Amino acid sequence: MQLCLSWASQMSRNCLAKRLPLLALLFTFAASALLPAFSKDDSNLLNLNMKRIVVKCYSDSDIAGKEQIIYRCGQTLGRVEFTRPTKGSASNSECEVERLIVISCPDLWICSMSDGLAEHMLDKDTDSRLRLPIMSIKQREFIDLEFGREVEFFKTKKAKQTENQEKEGTQTRSYNFVSGPVQFDLVTRAADDIPLKLTINTPQGKRSFEYKSYEIQPCNSALFKIPTNLKVVEAKNRSSRKHYSKQGIATHEPTAPVAEIKNDTDWQLWQTYYYLFPANPDLIVASLKRAEDSGSLDSIGSIPPIAAFTSRIFAQNPQKISYWVEALGSLSATHKNQVLSSALVWSGVPAAKDLAQTISKSENVILKELGDTPLDPANLETLKITSPSHLDMMWGCFMATGDKRYIQKIISVLAWFDRKSLQLSEILIAGAAEWSLSSNCVQHKLVRQIVEEESKTNPEAKEALLRILKTADSDSE
Repeated sequence: MQLCLSWASQMSRNCLAKRLPLLALLFTFAASALLPAFSKDDSNLLNLNMKRIVVKCYSDSDIAGKEQIIYRCGQTLGRVEFTRPTKGSASNSECEVERLIVISCPDLWICSMSDGLAEHMLDKDTDSRLRLPIMSIKQREFIDLEFGREVEFFKTKKAKQTENQEKEGTQTRSYNFVSGPVQFDLVTRAADDIPLKLTINTPQGKRSFEYKSYEIQPCNSALFKIPTNLKVVEAKNRSSRKHYSKQGIATHEPTAPVAEIKNDTDWQLWQTYYYLFPANPDLIVASLKRAEDSGSLDSIGSIPPIAAFTSRIFAQNPQKISYWVEALGSLSATHKNQVLSSALVWSGVPAAKDLAQTISKSENVILKELGDTPLDPANLETLKITSPSHLDMMWGCFMATGDKRYIQKIISVLAWFDRKSLQLSEILIAGAAEWSLSSNCVQHKLVRQIVEEESKTNPEAKEALLRILKTADSDSE
């Protein structure tokens, strides 16, 4: 049983690239009769030890970081707690569990504390064992890099080892491993090789993991059981590993519109596939409130695609903007200033831009960094792609409209690969574009159709587009 823990918490190039609905790490499950398989013989666990790892994950798009608490015991038991600051707490050090994953192979439960649900999924592999890969499971070469087995990965890869000078009373050891464009660096405590920091540099950006604690403890069987106050439901449509049917239809695409946003799954489905069923734009209010409750509006990397998506809904429904802004009065001042005002400016509606000025109480860092050019397709020629966040914005716009011009704008940066000299930022942007296009070819039939058309009519990007289609085919197997 494989579960990617860290590379699945973004939008567009994040969740989009994870083959999950937009902006989420949620699955859908059930079966109140199913309980952890080991519950009847907990005595077998008494002689086992477990690892308890507290790690904070940072990325270029999330400089504040997200904390996870990870437990692994033996070959079959795991638990992951995704935390966030406690609401109303005066201290950022006080956290609560937002989502919880409990694994007892071959069973897995993903729990949403706010929804009160524990969704169950059964791994049908004959060799079902605990896997906690740090990178995307699509990057199979690195699938053995797991939480709790970091040092083993570096030693297996025969990574370069360096004994470092003592710093702050601690002697450390460094491991370095490079594979193509990906570089891995691990710093451990020399005395016992306990991980202190892991850094991964890829064309999509840099991610780092700071280990706040790494302990070996006696196994606590209670940790590998789901909370009794959650309703258990069975996963839907998660058994198939293929992302296209024999008819070539993307299996993740919904067959009916979302009528109501009752939970995170509804929210992400509504945003990811709005262009297929653009019938209920009033859900934008519930969508932004759900985004705030989930903590997505607190991530600097999530704001651009959410605001861009919202800007297109505003542009399509200018007569409703003032009503929606009033209905969103409960959003925090920061979220109004950074998210709502950005969406209003990017909508290109004159009255909306005036409204943005009335709700902005401080500097809008999103507009400062990414510009205030309206995101109407007619303006795309003047929009300069200078950040991976601009790509995320294009994906947000596409999901609201289905307009192929946003995909063509993303494709335009692929020609950068043929330049004789490239800056590092350009390499990262072009790499992110290729990665997100291949991932969304799997998720969206329309994206694949556009990429196939462009591969025949766009000679500058043809080689990269054919490579993207090949990657998408291998990922959908």
